[in-house]
Amino acid sequence: MRTALSGFDGRNFDVVVVGGGAAGASASQHIAAAGYDTLLVDKGDFASGTSSRSSRLLYCGLAHLSPDYPLWRYAFHPRDLMRRLWMARLAMQCRAQLVQTMPERLTPHTFFFPVFKGAKYAGWKVDLAYRVLGRLGPSSVPLDYRRLSPAAAAEQFGLVRQFDQSRLDSVAVFTEYQYNWPERICLDTVFDAERCGATVRNYTRVTGLAQRPDGGWDIRLEDSEAHGQSATVHAKMLVNTAGPWVDRVNSQAKPQSRKRVVGIKGINVIIKLPDDCIGQGMETISSIDQPFYCMPWGRYHFLGPTETVFEDDPDDVRVLPEELDFILGEGNRVFPGLKLTRDHAVYSWAGVRPRTASADKDGVKALTIHDMATEGMKNALTLSGAPIMVHRQAGRELLKQVGARLKPSGNARILSYNAKLPPENTNSPPLDYAYSDVRVAHLRHAAENEHPRTLIDLLFRRVSLGWTGEMAQNSARDAAEAVAGILGWDEARVDAEVACYRRFIAEHFSPKPPAAGGQELLTADKAD
Repeated sequence: MRTALSGFDGRNFDVVVVGGGAAGASASQHIAAAGYDTLLVDKGDFASGTSSRSSRLLYCGLAHLSPDYPLWRYAFHPRDLMRRLWMARLAMQCRAQLVQTMPERLTPHTFFFPVFKGAKYAGWKVDLAYRVLGRLGPSSVPLDYRRLSPAAAAEQFGLVRQFDQSRLDSVAVFTEYQYNWPERICLDTVFDAERCGATVRNYTRVTGLAQRPDGGWDIRLEDSEAHGQSATVHAKMLVNTAGPWVDRVNSQAKPQSRKRVVGIKGINVIIKLPDDCIGQGMETISSIDQPFYCMPWGRYHFLGPTETVFEDDPDDVRVLPEELDFILGEGNRVFPGLKLTRDHAVYSWAGVRPRTASADKDGVKALTIHDMATEGMKNALTLSGAPIMVHRQAGRELLKQVGARLKPSGNARILSYNAKLPPENTNSPPLDYAYSDVRVAHLRHAAENEHPRTLIDLLFRRVSLGWTGEMAQNSARDAAEAVAGILGWDEARVDAEVACYRRFIAEHFSPKPPAAGGQELLTADKAD
């Protein structure tokens, strides 16, 4: 049973972490494991913000070595060079650690970087970048890099056969890893934080921050679901990991606080490529010199992202028609034979990434911890620029900052980076026989143990059916009925959850119905 928020009123914590995305989950895990009495809150579900709208790529860090100017200009930008190398090294180290500690949540894929004739990045530059990456990362999880001729690559790989062969000079081939499901990595971390002693509560909004005379914080919380329920908790330290919302959180203590993040909107579009492309991906540079990917996703692929500054409420981010057309146009630029149109879009989604604010209007890709004491907010830290691939590093760095200011009130525990897998139950039937790896027992286990509040929480973040081609629209009611007894849902609540789930999909993903445009775009296929 969920404890009423009123039960938290007046409670004291060492540290309150605001924002239950990947970075906040990791911060809570590391801080709680060190013996600090920790509370983690999120205004929605855990992993429902930026962590749920990522590119799903355990990125090797190539873009950090793609300068926006000729290589010789590094002589005039030594700090930029060092920042890029540091971020690329961090990406490769985090890549290796995730592969080694959480293999159940990752899938290796063959990826390509096409080298086009007369393009900005010649073959020798691509070779140099990947060799540097290889040296920066541990040898235990190699890139397996090689560069092939167009003919040799096309003979082996279906996706290469879709490239514009008239422009192709060579093809760089390497191994990249993809999160099967990044939200689950975040949730695994939340649950380990809880095991280490943290108190975790989703759907709990911070509505007030006030500095105490002793330097601690009074933090007013409201239940996002049960309107009118509120509590004020006390913390010796405040850690703000709210992603693109961090400035909004800080403004509750200091309305004119300095901007710490730049929101970067990205959209991705699911399409169906020929079957000989399954499991293969591509990284390249778009027509406007931004990273552009074709990512494998089960029997589908997705194209993206865009990178535009987004200053509105991240909760309101949506895919715009012109953005959809841009992504499809970039896809046609690389794969001219596909002749992609809007009818090929199975579904699409948008998200906002929190880059660190800088003199550049687009911000910088740099993990940064801001000591808010510089703005009169003692014992408060704000995190920016931490994508999911570096969430563990962010947690470790935040723990160092907390430890430099505060002693833990409890005993340390040993944290675990391992995946939190449900109990095996081969006797339980699949929820949808097209995706036999997700069983009814998995749903019921999640409902009993993993703090879901809605059907959306269950199907998108506790099990993976929401991200399949059909998006679990046909099995949503069966899922709601399977957990109704556990979550206390009556028939009216089941109806409401199913309706809300379908509205959520329609509003945020614009899925195509089966047989749209005369094509069976939503053919059921086996999930990863």
